[in-house]
Amino acid sequence: MSATATTPTPAGATASSNRHWGDRIVGLEGLRGLAAMAVLAYHVAHVLTRDVEDETMPLLVFLMHQGLSLFFVLSGFLLFWPFATRIIEGRELPSLRRYTANRFLRIWPAYVVVFLIVNFGLRMSFLSQGEFGQLPWWKTLVDLTLLHSYLPGTLRTGLEVSWTLTVELTFYLVLPFLAMLGRRVAARTSGWIGALVPVGVMFVAGVAGKIWQHAVGRTSGLSGGDLSWSDNWFSVVSRSLLLHADLFAFGMAAALLYIAVRRGSATPVAVSALRGALMVIIGAAFVVAWIGSSPEFQDTFASIGFTGVLLLMVLPAHVDRLGWIARFCDWAPIRNLGVISFSVYLWHMPVIRIMQDILDPGHGGRALYAWYLVVTVTITLVLATATYWLVEKQALRFKPQGKPSRGGGPAGLGATAPGDDVATGSPAEPSEEARGGSRATGASAGGRPGA
Repeated sequence: MSATATTPTPAGATASSNRHWGDRIVGLEGLRGLAAMAVLAYHVAHVLTRDVEDETMPLLVFLMHQGLSLFFVLSGFLLFWPFATRIIEGRELPSLRRYTANRFLRIWPAYVVVFLIVNFGLRMSFLSQGEFGQLPWWKTLVDLTLLHSYLPGTLRTGLEVSWTLTVELTFYLVLPFLAMLGRRVAARTSGWIGALVPVGVMFVAGVAGKIWQHAVGRTSGLSGGDLSWSDNWFSVVSRSLLLHADLFAFGMAAALLYIAVRRGSATPVAVSALRGALMVIIGAAFVVAWIGSSPEFQDTFASIGFTGVLLLMVLPAHVDRLGWIARFCDWAPIRNLGVISFSVYLWHMPVIRIMQDILDPGHGGRALYAWYLVVTVTITLVLATATYWLVEKQALRFKPQGKPSRGGGPAGLGATAPGDDVATGSPAEPSEEARGGSRATGASAGGRPGA
């Protein structure tokens, strides 16, 4: 799931503070780029060098496996942010027309082009386990709509990672309705209570879905992979928003905390204390995800850790200075990687599958993994760069135009809203405008594409 975060300096902030983190959300574009590369690196290990995943570097591969969880957290943060701001301030919600047009332009043009090339040109669409080729015409049409993950017979077909785009698509559809619900609650209570409603709904839905998945898994006697990658309705639900809603909820909650800080609700001392607490939460969350949770909840705990990382990046380390995470992610090579991250995400699995077909690998140590990784990254970056400039950037020319909606007064957030005139990016989509702030997809819970 990326807005160009243009925020005015809060009352009392210094000019230096405005220069560092008032103009945009520094580092988010780069963070999405790192997430895309993590997903790519995981799939190289999982498909081409299984020894690295199982024996040599299991912890590192596990963290890379969670790249999509970070994408979903970023989507929740950036897409809910403008809705939450308006709910809190009692203003009209972002334009649904612009919101819908921007979502469409961020996903479909690049997806359709890459899918058609892979299906008809390379004939490397995923057909079934271990089988690749050209999809029959009716499956091709279903895949083009991005609704194929809702049918057992077409789940995972085409681009293997595209099921995550269907999850994103569902979130895009649900979010405005949740915001409307939150606004109605806010009219009867307060803006902050209303803004918490969408977060609570998403969190409860995600946790309930995982409890259901765990219960069915125990009674069926099947392993997670056998159960969630089969041609059945259980697999469809397992690859839906229901099983991932809590990941978005964490990002949405982070947006509320960010809004509160930007509105001056926390003193510098309180923000410093919060940053310290976040470091403890991050460490604990990743430890629990790695060794202390059931498979269904690994993504949940990892997402808590990534939410902490996100907050450490967007909150100021001091009154007038960003933390090192934001500065690193805003380094030009990392930031530019985020710009093309959606195309990286779309291309990396076809590239890996072609290498698998040519090389017939499967086992190997760190040296072989490093070699495969370099080759995969090089080819993918070339294809992704071309796709971005020839397709994504051109599609953005058609985005609706309008004046950004600003927050009122010194305490207002004043962010350019994804639903207004900015074509925001997604856990799977980089935003062309958000060269320094943003959001994209990979492969997710229970078993990633290619798993």
